[in-house]
Amino acid sequence: MSIITISRQLGSRGSYIAAEVAKRLQLRYIDRQVLQRAAEIVGYPDEEMVQQLEQQEQVPGWLERIIGTINTMPPIPMIPSATLREGYLYDEHIAMLMVQEGLNRTEAQEQIIEQSRRADACEDYAKLVEKVILEYARKDNVIIVGRGGQVILKNMPNTLHIQVVAPVELRTLWLMERLGTTQKETEQQIQQSDKQRARYMKHYHDVNWLDTKHYHIVINTGKTSTKLATDIICEATAGIQKGTGL
Repeated sequence: MSIITISRQLGSRGSYIAAEVAKRLQLRYIDRQVLQRAAEIVGYPDEEMVQQLEQQEQVPGWLERIIGTINTMPPIPMIPSATLREGYLYDEHIAMLMVQEGLNRTEAQEQIIEQSRRADACEDYAKLVEKVILEYARKDNVIIVGRGGQVILKNMPNTLHIQVVAPVELRTLWLMERLGTTQKETEQQIQQSDKQRARYMKHYHDVNWLDTKHYHIVINTGKTSTKLATDIICEATAGIQKGTGL
């Protein structure tokens, strides 16, 4: 029985290490499959629903939330009644779909209903992800990458929690080599990723994702090769399986 969770900073090579561990220990590598399974559970097993669930992961900061709210506020029509205003906006949406997508009124109404159902399904994002991760963990022999697995499975027996980090300078260099981006673009991408992962863990799990208490082992790939990191994780997994701990 092997259950491992991997939390990693963008550009730290954590995903490569997770893939190597999965290969060596013959574990099922779980990453985006969490969202694919969640989409199946809510009855929409398609890429559109997976993308909608992915949008739930992009937790905005307070300033982004304010700007987003302002930008999505519709112009106020010259109709005093709230009920009439809602009807006005609904008709506007219907008309837009009819023009842009060539639908008749009935088809446009059905599409709006379907969009609403999908949006409602996404509102349970956190519960869905937790349900899926627990489902995979109970099947054993998995390595779960990201999405708060270290918190969701914190009380799961015989589960190893790993975090992979690296100095930002090295992460920038490695990502530039891999993606072919400029230094400025890469630094901005790393900064945004770090903020987003911190927001995600705070928003959905109320934890600091860099707090070492959530992990058995924190690996700095600025000091540790991919092979050595893989060796460490595999050895720790073997220790847990034998009941000898770490």
